[in-house]
Amino acid sequence: MEKKYLKILVTGSISFDEIMDFPYEFVDYFHPEKLHQINVSFVVDNLEKQIGGTATNIAHNLRLVTEKDINILAAVGKDGNDILNFFKKRKISTDGIIKDTKKYTSTGKVITDIKDNQIWGFYYGASETAKKIKLKKYAKKDSLLIISANYSEAFLNFQKDAIEQKVDYLYDPGMALTWISDKDLKTGVENCKFLVGNDYEIAMITKRIKKSVNELIPLRPKKSGASLGTGGLAVITTLGEKGVIYQSKKENYRVAGYKVKKVVDPTGAGDAWRGGFVAGLVEGKKIKESLKLGNALASFAVEVYGTTNHHPSKKEIEKRANDLEVQSL
Repeated sequence: MEKKYLKILVTGSISFDEIMDFPYEFVDYFHPEKLHQINVSFVVDNLEKQIGGTATNIAHNLRLVTEKDINILAAVGKDGNDILNFFKKRKISTDGIIKDTKKYTSTGKVITDIKDNQIWGFYYGASETAKKIKLKKYAKKDSLLIISANYSEAFLNFQKDAIEQKVDYLYDPGMALTWISDKDLKTGVENCKFLVGNDYEIAMITKRIKKSVNELIPLRPKKSGASLGTGGLAVITTLGEKGVIYQSKKENYRVAGYKVKKVVDPTGAGDAWRGGFVAGLVEGKKIKESLKLGNALASFAVEVYGTTNHHPSKKEIEKRANDLEVQSL
């Protein structure tokens, strides 16, 4: 029997995002023999400034589906009042958010070309302060923790606390792969309830920890709480518009993606998926139904600029989710 979660704890970055569109392909502007000495300027034809960050994006999407308690454990800077108001309007708890009065809020800048390739620049800023947050103050037995992209020390502290305190968590280390050690990555993976990443990230993770997906899924998280009924951790590989693959000891699915008429901006689709999937879990839905909710929410996210500008109703989300095919593997 699957465990019932009543409270969601979301860790990750809170940031201001600047999203720019480049009307050509990046690859045409790089000299293959001069990659050691790059000096390239991309003139964009669209600029949007948004509130974002992984914690913000995931929490926004969670609230579109569930009314259960959502608590963000993160930090904002001296310019963060608008972000705090954003959460309060959506009835998302800000009790776990630290306000750093000296640093600016984290800021991300991304350029996307016509092939949806992206170049990111990110300033951590106040997110560094999140390392001071103690999970014990907020986590309960019925909590599900989301560990997503964050300042390195904050990311590792939440991972360590979750394992020590036996808190179930969804592990999203994709953006941490550039800095996390193999040892810490292996520890985080082997103790999680859900491992989530795109096909490239999952391939890199399994290569670095020297365990295949088939070797991972029988593992029961070493120090976690009650079983999800899968007999071990689950690996979820997101495939963009092609949907997702869910692999566990007892359940293996491929869920189709929802085909939108036009992809306006792919930024934030992954966070939307995570929000939809976790919202389904806390609403008591089966795994396959939660996967479908994740795919449906991701489809709404790519239809607009920005990561928190889509506002579909629950009815609209469920309609798209119900249209998706599920194939047993």
